Amino acid sequence: MSVSDETPTSSKPTSTMSATGKAKKRIDVAVAFALCGALFSLLIFLYMFKQERDTVIQSFYVQIAEDVALFEQKLTYTYYGMESLQTYFDLAAEDNSVDLSVAARRIVNSSQGIEALLWLPEGQLSPTLFTVSESDLATGHVEQVLVDIFKSDMAVTQVIQLAEKPVLVVSTGQDQQRMLGLLDVGKVMQTSLENSLQNELVVHLFSSTAESDKPIFSMGQGIVAEDSIIDKVITLPDGTELTLSFAATESYLAAKMNYTSVLFLLTGLLLSLLLASYLKRLGLQLTRLKDEQEILSEQMIDTSWNDPLTGLVNRTHFDETLDIECRRAVREFSPLSMILLRIDDFTRYRDHYGVDAADILVQRISETLKSCVSRPGDILARVDDSQFGFILPSTNELVVQLAERCSLAVRTLALPNESEAQDLCVTVSLGVVTLQPTRLLTAERLFDVTKQQLALASEAGGDQYKAYIENNSEPSLTYSV
Repeated sequence: MSVSDETPTSSKPTSTMSATGKAKKRIDVAVAFALCGALFSLLIFLYMFKQERDTVIQSFYVQIAEDVALFEQKLTYTYYGMESLQTYFDLAAEDNSVDLSVAARRIVNSSQGIEALLWLPEGQLSPTLFTVSESDLATGHVEQVLVDIFKSDMAVTQVIQLAEKPVLVVSTGQDQQRMLGLLDVGKVMQTSLENSLQNELVVHLFSSTAESDKPIFSMGQGIVAEDSIIDKVITLPDGTELTLSFAATESYLAAKMNYTSVLFLLTGLLLSLLLASYLKRLGLQLTRLKDEQEILSEQMIDTSWNDPLTGLVNRTHFDETLDIECRRAVREFSPLSMILLRIDDFTRYRDHYGVDAADILVQRISETLKSCVSRPGDILARVDDSQFGFILPSTNELVVQLAERCSLAVRTLALPNESEAQDLCVTVSLGVVTLQPTRLLTAERLFDVTKQQLALASEAGGDQYKAYIENNSEPSLTYSV
């Protein structure tokens, strides 16, 4: 039998899983969803946390505005009190019957701020210190710094350190009619800013008359929240400016916040994790179902194209391939051969040994026939329970050698067949046909002629082949072996 370089045009379809291109690695949807969910929850948390913090800080600003208004009100009352004292001071200079000390105590006590007064009565060369409340600001003698302020031409309010305390010196009058009021700034701040100080706030007092930028007085301590610092400027009646700098501590803000944003973050992360886990399970289940579907698809393809017992081409694919090869043989003007092989006495063998043994026999013979076919273009199929078919494109009368080889290979197996009257081995009968590429070469005719040859071999006792070789230049040859 000549070897053809041509392969058949029909072949078993390949599965999409066997594609040569490598599948692109896809991003895990569950992981992507978890990351997006976590990122979204984090962004919402940051936004809510900032809004909540800003709300607390704004509430802090409102409270500060009330305290600053009270502090400014007390300072204003102090200035009004000093103006009243200056009036009595002027009257006392004209009328000796006016008791300045009585008026001073009455007015100063109502102002709730002035701790001592400093003035120069008529006829004295140095100022006199008059204490109007129990305070350690006055020590029985006038501090030199007060004398310097009294004698200076400046009538601007100043803040000085006296007895290690910040003291607001309020000046009224002119020349010998001048009067200084000493105001305990710390005391005024503690009484007017009581609410702020109880809430762990930090307060710094700055004065426009101070020589340095450092605060002249501070209250409260703790870690300052930089985003809560607010400055309040107080302008005194004489034009002097005092600046109160307020700042909330981190502990104050932490105590005021309810941390709803944290709860939302934890809830968002938990939901993202649960949904991601759910999507992961769905993805794994979908992958498993796809794998099962691909396996079933391959099995269905194998079932539709191959015989499940032997793995050979089944009758459906055999008939389709035979029709294709017949038309191609005519088109390419090439001979086409076919062999039908049947196991002799297969029915009695199956009845004697059983169905399982018969299936094993079919498998053994199919493996043997596979070894006899060497060309890649040849087709070997199982066309019936005990019948096999060969489609051999581009062959000539040497096809009978393949029939002899197949018959000899089966006999060489020496498979016992006790269903016969005598102890014999399993044998096969073959029908062999080669047709030339004419208009008479059709799948129906080729199959029918081969089937007739097989029937002749079986009627002759089996274990042989009958061949019909058609030749265009010579009379057709009929072999009987």
